[in-house]
Amino acid sequence: MTSPLPAPQSEIVIPDAVRAAFDIVRPLGQGGMGSVWLARDRMLDRLVAIKVLLTSAASEATRDRFLREARTAAKLSHPHIVPVHRADESNGQVWFSMGFVEGESLGDRIRERGALPVTDVVRIMRETAWALAYAHARGVIHRDVKPDNILIDRESGRTVVTDFGIARDLRSTDARLTADGSVLGTVHYMSPEQASDDALDARSDVYSLGVVGFHALSNRLPFEGTPNAVLVSHVTKAAPSLRSVAPMIPGPIAAVIDKCLAKEPGARWENAEALADALGKALDEVVTAERSAVSAGSVEVLTERDAAALWQRAAQLQAEAAHRMERSVTLGTSSREAGGAMPTDAYRLKDVEAAAVEAGISRQFVAIALAERNAAGNAGALAVAPLDVRTERRITTMLGTTDRSISVSRVIKASPKATLQLVGRVFTAQPYMLKVTEIVNGHPLDGGILRFAVPNLYKAMSEGTIAGGMVGTAHGLIYQCSVLDLASLNVTLKARGSASSPECEVIVSGDLRDGQRKNLKAAYWSIGGVTTLAGGVTIPIGLKLLGALTLASPIVAGVAIVAAFGTGVGYRAAFRRALRKVREEMDKMLLALQQHLDTQALFGDLPAPPLVPQRHGDDNAALITMIS
Repeated sequence: MTSPLPAPQSEIVIPDAVRAAFDIVRPLGQGGMGSVWLARDRMLDRLVAIKVLLTSAASEATRDRFLREARTAAKLSHPHIVPVHRADESNGQVWFSMGFVEGESLGDRIRERGALPVTDVVRIMRETAWALAYAHARGVIHRDVKPDNILIDRESGRTVVTDFGIARDLRSTDARLTADGSVLGTVHYMSPEQASDDALDARSDVYSLGVVGFHALSNRLPFEGTPNAVLVSHVTKAAPSLRSVAPMIPGPIAAVIDKCLAKEPGARWENAEALADALGKALDEVVTAERSAVSAGSVEVLTERDAAALWQRAAQLQAEAAHRMERSVTLGTSSREAGGAMPTDAYRLKDVEAAAVEAGISRQFVAIALAERNAAGNAGALAVAPLDVRTERRITTMLGTTDRSISVSRVIKASPKATLQLVGRVFTAQPYMLKVTEIVNGHPLDGGILRFAVPNLYKAMSEGTIAGGMVGTAHGLIYQCSVLDLASLNVTLKARGSASSPECEVIVSGDLRDGQRKNLKAAYWSIGGVTTLAGGVTIPIGLKLLGALTLASPIVAGVAIVAAFGTGVGYRAAFRRALRKVREEMDKMLLALQQHLDTQALFGDLPAPPLVPQRHGDDNAALITMIS
């Protein structure tokens, strides 16, 4: 287990043998006995984590215990256990190197995001249980299973168990505590028999993993209080049922967790493998129940038309994103097939998402399409109906663009969490004054979509929340969005960079289709009006000059055609200009994120810009607080 803070400088001594073989990159944290460093193995050219015994803990017994951790972990070769590469001692100081996991701990994820999705927790618990079952089969009981010792690889999402520092003699005098006596972060996950200093077996780790699941699903711990009070509660009190604190958790999943937390070892799952199997069966049961609910009409389903539209829109967004990355200004409107035969009646929303992913459409774009679909807050109905071929052609001809979405992106030199906080502070402040309306498809740090409403220009000006001078005569995001009838924007975050140099790509996108329909109608009305006006003016003049309607008709027709053509060209140019201006304003908004970050780095934390005035509703500030 490592904490976020490095050891005091006076206690950190990197052995010469380590410096001879490794390039030290930076400290990763401090555990009970050692400090952990990120380093590069010069011989193999790979990043590793090196754990070095603290000088303050360098007694003979501690050195033996430290090396025992390395030997214990080195015996375990499993995809879900951090491997130990090498252990050594030089000049009385011991250290060992192990695999470096580029990502975060489950503890970090819970602290940042609160309760996690059921499917994610089940997957993490099952992979952890498989790792523990492997260790148990080799006579190793972890005894310190907790979220901070469960790592999640950023790229693959793979769960990896670490820190076998107290996986040793189960009857030793310090069996209950970590080496530095720091029990606060550990006692909450201890089994009753470990808290009582009784004999342990694999079921002790099963109990601890059950507490981990309880915490991850509810953002609550079974027992709270001082370390001593928690220890006593584990021994004497029955744990609350999971559904008593998180009633939305499916019953079969909650039952598996509750069985893990039985006071008597014999009442729990007999081993970690049985726990993993039970979790898998429970999840299958939940999925089966959901499918039955679809047939009964109690779960949101999509019609064949809506499902096809969602697939088409997600594929279109992905195609447009690819063109954006290629810095192309012309985006195709064709969409790819989602693949496979479609049911003829109804589609479960989860199945629609899964089918799109199987067809190669990124979850990110499925989520954006889903966010657009939910814009009207009317489940089961499309917020923006798909465009038919005829309307597509008319929009392309009249408005001069094949774009059906608008999107910009920028890589911010900050972690995803810090970037999300910046988005909450900058986008909701003047001059943008966007309002968070919903979060779609999970937490924004897990690929979810933040949906912002763009203030209605004329309504905001009439209410006095926006001054005319603030928007500008022909500039400003709010003004330009009003020209395009773009009422909402979607924001997604994608982790970039590395742990040592984190970056986050922010993508802002908007659905143009509804506004294009309105602008198409407006263009036709404008052309019709100008044509009528031109005809009304030209007919009397033609009759007076030529004296015959038959001779005047060609002149009238010609003038009307010229007027109509000029109006169409003008409208087309105005729309294309607004499209360009919106992109520029969106890019400025993203640039403001980096500028705000640079200002913080130079001057330190500054007061947050004011949020949208309260007349927009308290829910905006509440959502910003939640995501930050």
